[in-house]
Amino acid sequence: LPPGFDASQFKPEQPTGTYKDFKGELLNEIGRCLGVPFNVIAGNSSGYNYSSGRLDHQIYYRGIEVDRSRLRGVVLDPVFRAWVQEAALANEIPAGLPAWADWSWEWFFDGFTAIDPLKDANAESVSLSTGAMTLSEIYAAKGMDWEDALRQRAREQALCRQLGIIANELPPVIPDVPEPVGAAA
Repeated sequence: LPPGFDASQFKPEQPTGTYKDFKGELLNEIGRCLGVPFNVIAGNSSGYNYSSGRLDHQIYYRGIEVDRSRLRGVVLDPVFRAWVQEAALANEIPAGLPAWADWSWEWFFDGFTAIDPLKDANAESVSLSTGAMTLSEIYAAKGMDWEDALRQRAREQALCRQLGIIANELPPVIPDVPEPVGAAA
């Protein structure tokens, strides 16, 4: 050791009993800036009941949806438009397609894991049958293309018929939806 220094044992008073609370507050502050709930950033939901955890996750997922919406408008759509313009200049757009300015497109992100899949399925069924949601919206929330999903379901049902599996063993692609009532129908 340099002159004037003595070797000594570390003092056992560190970390103090409040260190866990201090660390929790730091993580909470970091999470708040990022819009991430404490139980996600800490990787620990032990202090949460089910309802509180679910509520925090709903807010968290809504923030992710806002970020994705911004990402579509600020990054993805402009990059896609620039790519299409370059492809057109290089004559890489196949003949017979409409003018690219008339194109429409969608971006699909990964869906969120259901906390209660049965409740979510029932809510989707009710929303679909009342017209509050479309198949496109339901599948998009899961990060899926609804047209691809329906085509896959039709292939599955055709194979079931081919193999002699009873049709009523499989639920329909779209549940029976009641017809609208009233003059507007």
